[in-house]
Amino acid sequence: MSEMSSSHKPAAAEKTAQKRAAAERGNGRGARYALFTIVVLAAAASGYFVWHSLQKNQQQLGADAASVRLQLDALAHRTEQLEQQVGEALPGNIQTLQTQQQALEDSLAQLRSEVAGGSRIWDLEEIATLLQIANDRLHLEKEVAPSLAALEAADRHLRDLKNPALLEVRRLLAEEITALRSTANPDIVGTALTLGALIQGIDRLPIANTSFAEQPKSDTGTEQGWRGVLHDLWEKIKSMVVIQRHGGVDRPLLAPDERYFLRQNLRLNLEAARIALLRRDSQTYRQTLRSAAEWIALYFDNDAPATAGALQELTSLLQIDIAPSLPDISGSLNALQTLLDRQRQQKISNAPRAHP
Repeated sequence: MSEMSSSHKPAAAEKTAQKRAAAERGNGRGARYALFTIVVLAAAASGYFVWHSLQKNQQQLGADAASVRLQLDALAHRTEQLEQQVGEALPGNIQTLQTQQQALEDSLAQLRSEVAGGSRIWDLEEIATLLQIANDRLHLEKEVAPSLAALEAADRHLRDLKNPALLEVRRLLAEEITALRSTANPDIVGTALTLGALIQGIDRLPIANTSFAEQPKSDTGTEQGWRGVLHDLWEKIKSMVVIQRHGGVDRPLLAPDERYFLRQNLRLNLEAARIALLRRDSQTYRQTLRSAAEWIALYFDNDAPATAGALQELTSLLQIDIAPSLPDISGSLNALQTLLDRQRQQKISNAPRAHP
């Protein structure tokens, strides 16, 4: 019995283990079923959420599409209205624009023509001004160098224009330039400075007689006022009279105050010569210089170096032609003025006339 009991115990234990294993297998399958169920439910929930969102988005897109269609319809309607308005107004506007454009082109063409013609006239007027300056400086102020410079400047302007119509003007201008270049051009400024130096040196010239004449006694010594002054002046003038004997010169004796008046008169003579020089008065210039030379030779010591130098300077000054013969340079100016008048008249004739 005991053997049988011992043989049944292992069998029961084995059955118990099998049941336990079967239970564990059943529990594992249940857990897997539960997990699968949970996963399926989660996927279903997610799918529903996604579907619900898609539905909502589709509805929103549908509403937006409807709004866009309404806007497109309104825009198409507006476009149609604009096309209709443009179609009605465009032909007239195009015609107006074409008319305005043609008028503008005509105005521009006229303006270009006026500017081109005006610039030519301005150039010629500038050259005419130079020629006028040359004539004024030569004939009014007797200045050769400035007049020649103005003529040469005008010739350069004419050369730059390269206009065949100006050939005659250039020919006359070339002749005038040649004539001016061959004209004597005295150094007026240098000559005036030389005269000024002579005037400054008058006080250094020694007078020939160093002894003084006695003052003549006046019988009218009691005379006073202007009558006495006139009498004294007349006596001094008489004392300066030169009396020539035997072909020689007898210099009168001079009192101190007479020496002063002698130098002053000589100074006035040279001043007059300088004024005549600046005025290009050749006759007065020569007369005053000769008179000054005669006074120096008569009353001053000719052996003194200062006197000899002054006489030599006066001789050189007398040889200067301060008013040489000047050529006529008005031919080119007259020819250019004639051409300018012709061009101005042509410009007036070509100007468009206003129609009433």
